[in-house]
Amino acid sequence: MLLLAGCAGRLTPPSDLNDPVDFYLVDHGRHSSLVLPREQGVVRYAYGEWGWYVMGRRGALAGMSAMLWPTRGALGRRIFPDAAIAPFPSRVAPEGVEEVFPLQAEATQVEALQRHLDRIFDAGSERAYHHPRYDLEFVPYPRAYWLGHQSNLVTAQWLERLGFEVAGTPWLSDWRIETMTEEGAAR
Repeated sequence: MLLLAGCAGRLTPPSDLNDPVDFYLVDHGRHSSLVLPREQGVVRYAYGEWGWYVMGRRGALAGMSAMLWPTRGALGRRIFPDAAIAPFPSRVAPEGVEEVFPLQAEATQVEALQRHLDRIFDAGSERAYHHPRYDLEFVPYPRAYWLGHQSNLVTAQWLERLGFEVAGTPWLSDWRIETMTEEGAAR
């Protein structure tokens, strides 16, 4: 755990965006999610372990099980058709927020990520489960959840699909946004 505590996900945003759109990386404490704009409103996506995140199985044994060997992953989604992207629509995260990172990405990459996640969601929609604490619908994810494929690492993969460089390992939802200097180096 001491090794994990020092790990942060350092994000370098894409530069020279032709058609930038605003979105949010939301740090909920132990996990993170993305809030993306839609043609009508916004959508929130989250990834987690089915037993812990969806079914509410808590405790040391459930936590060790989720991290040490592959278990069922879950994709959470909720569309808010009447919410604007700015300012941050706090009602999209009823479980609470520790930090919100306003970011920008290329519109075509945001749309491509949404299509990808919506295909996964639609494929599992007959098994959708609504969790009132998170106010998300969850479906089974095609890859298993474990220490090497947990919620914050999946969020990092989504950010990479949006053109972000991810350095470090954000196991504990510890995010740092790097800025580029005029010389092109991250700081």
